[in-house]
Amino acid sequence: MPSLISQSEKRRLVIVGAGMAGSKLAHDFEKAHGDEYQIVLIGEESRVGYNRIMLSSLLANDISDTEMPLVDTQKMQEDGVDIVSNDPAIKVDLKNKTILLASGKSIIYDQLVLATGSRASVLPIHGSSAPNVMGFRTWSDVDVMTQLDGRRSVCIIGGGLLGLEAAVGLVKRGHKVVVFHRSSWLLNRQLDEESAELLLNRLEQMGIEFRLGESPESFLQTDDGRVSHVVCKKGEKLSVDLVVMAAGISPEIALAKSAGLKTDRAILVNEQMQTSHVDVFALGECCEFDRQTFGLVAPIWTQINVLMKVLVGKEAAFVVEPTPTKLKVSGVNLFSVGKIQPSEEDSCILFKDVSANHYRKLVVNGGLLVGAILYGNVADGSWYFQLIQNKTNVSNMLDLLVFGEAYCCPQVA
Repeated sequence: MPSLISQSEKRRLVIVGAGMAGSKLAHDFEKAHGDEYQIVLIGEESRVGYNRIMLSSLLANDISDTEMPLVDTQKMQEDGVDIVSNDPAIKVDLKNKTILLASGKSIIYDQLVLATGSRASVLPIHGSSAPNVMGFRTWSDVDVMTQLDGRRSVCIIGGGLLGLEAAVGLVKRGHKVVVFHRSSWLLNRQLDEESAELLLNRLEQMGIEFRLGESPESFLQTDDGRVSHVVCKKGEKLSVDLVVMAAGISPEIALAKSAGLKTDRAILVNEQMQTSHVDVFALGECCEFDRQTFGLVAPIWTQINVLMKVLVGKEAAFVVEPTPTKLKVSGVNLFSVGKIQPSEEDSCILFKDVSANHYRKLVVNGGLLVGAILYGNVADGSWYFQLIQNKTNVSNMLDLLVFGEAYCCPQVA
């Protein structure tokens, strides 16, 4: 009969950051190794372990608070995980293996994982530090937006996924929304100009106003410091009650830098997710591997799987793999993977049905599919991704390729 390990004999794993990555690691690691480890999860927010991806659905009133949890934090605590919320870590002492919290509490670790995530990037616009200028990253941010009463004027800076999700949610709540976006089309990292035009038309029909190829010049503030107007490029002034910054994210690396860990854009890690210091690891949006940072769920879940093994002395290595982007904006499914802007040596296959809200663009080079954009009907996205990954020669099915797997199966066979 195996002997039970006392609490004092257990190794101590401390995870700083109780967002999606940190919470899932704490949950999964307790399930697998809770008998040998005491796990401490530290979060700066009052609510931890929730699914950040669902914030836009919460804002749009499509789901309730009860549908937000990613993990069952109550059950985790019952199983022995020590969850510290609303008390951010402010200092890491690598030599003595201790973490100081804002409350003054000190926590000892044997192994440390930094999962500090990222923050909304704040553009260098005069007035951006005003109290009614905010990001869209946390449940508390959604609380602020849902507490807006009546019909308010909101300016959103950034026409990427976060900005569009915020715009849709706020318009659904009855507010007047204008979106500034520096690029000449929306979701310019995931879509081409033609598919973005379809999305633009749909969102404009919802009542969202767009100013493409433009960023605000400055903000005008009242005596109490709040932004009252957005000054546009040509001098026009738009009255606003709230400004939402959604122009990208910046990895949160302040804690790591002050501790002396090596950083670049984010916390540098090797293929075992280890930082420049022994027994200290990082994962998720705050880490950088092979000059890449990570914002999609798929690679971060892979990092967790690697860490689950590495932390207990098993061999595992993280490898960057191509990841398709799957999005849903205002009920429209979008899928993009690989090369979406063709060069001269590439050929394109296009399909467009405006009435069905359906668009496809395939990029082919040398008989190989190298990129795909699907707007509306994305059922064949996984198949196209497989063709790209497997480097399948598609020369004999180019006439039917854009119609999907069902039409091409005889050619594949």
